[in-house]
Amino acid sequence: MFWYTQLQITANHNTAMVLNTATQLYTMSLKSISKTRWKIETDRVTVYPYSVFYLFTAIIAVLFTGLLLIYMNYQHAGIGESLPFVLLLLLIVVLFWGFAATYIEFDLGKARMRKMLMGFIPVNTIPLSKLQGINSVSNMAGSYNYRLFEKNSRFGKGIIVSSGYTKADDPNAIAFVEEAVPIIHGYLDQYDTPADNVKEKITSFRFFTQQGDTYTIKNKKIGAIIFGLFFLAIGIVLLNVETNGILAKVFIVVFTVFLAVIFFNAAYTKIALNTTTKTISRTGLAKFLNRSHHFVAFAGIQTVRRSLNFIYIGTDVNLYFEVAGKNGKQDIITIISLKKSADIERFVEELYQIMEI
Repeated sequence: MFWYTQLQITANHNTAMVLNTATQLYTMSLKSISKTRWKIETDRVTVYPYSVFYLFTAIIAVLFTGLLLIYMNYQHAGIGESLPFVLLLLLIVVLFWGFAATYIEFDLGKARMRKMLMGFIPVNTIPLSKLQGINSVSNMAGSYNYRLFEKNSRFGKGIIVSSGYTKADDPNAIAFVEEAVPIIHGYLDQYDTPADNVKEKITSFRFFTQQGDTYTIKNKKIGAIIFGLFFLAIGIVLLNVETNGILAKVFIVVFTVFLAVIFFNAAYTKIALNTTTKTISRTGLAKFLNRSHHFVAFAGIQTVRRSLNFIYIGTDVNLYFEVAGKNGKQDIITIISLKKSADIERFVEELYQIMEI
């Protein structure tokens, strides 16, 4: 009796282990299929950045199957009568599956990059000599992906070459940067020319005003003040509106006044670069937001693309600075927001010339 019970417990335990292992493998397979994939061959690297659409396809297929069954049940329709609906749903599923097969091909032998939609439709072909490289691009939600940029548009929209990531230490992101990106950049380096690194000296600044050795970023003060007055007026009007919900009223008034303060602070915030002291400083009404860093501490530029309801509304340009005495810690200063990639390109060129980078 004891032997049978022990055997049953062991069997149950083994079954649980098998189920648990199967669940882990299933979860791992789902994660792996949704990540960036790449294939490295002789003189060719192929990247598949949209693998996550395989997951979307599976989810949509299940949802559409449910919708189809509900439709057939309530309409008392057979397969023949439901055929147009079936074909429409099937078409959508096929399009999602096909989009997942989209790939970016870097061909060293033919000296070109090709983007093949659904794996067979060429939608973009660019010579390797016109490509700058692959960089990460962040968005407002905190996630990021890797994009390919051209030499004449280093801070534009770019071409997506990876899936999205939320963690800096994502194993797939690290592997992509360590395995595929260096080879691709090696291809691009072979088609660089000395003329690509020649910078034309800027004599007339579009985004800075110069006073002696100080360059100040131009600020759209009037627009920010108008928005500040607008929200302040809304807060005053709401303050005088009769209402039974006092807490809701207080919350809305405080929120609108808070927005007004943000715009007023933005209007009177000044970001200046001093070429004598080699420092960049941000000063404004909110003293706790003031910052000052030496050019030597400059660690790089990050662009953050902002979207509202999936509509692109602009790009923030952030400067990273190493914090003295705090190993590995960096301070971020958002210095300007622009929409056109050509404007971002020009601003960075002016910034680098001032900082002598």
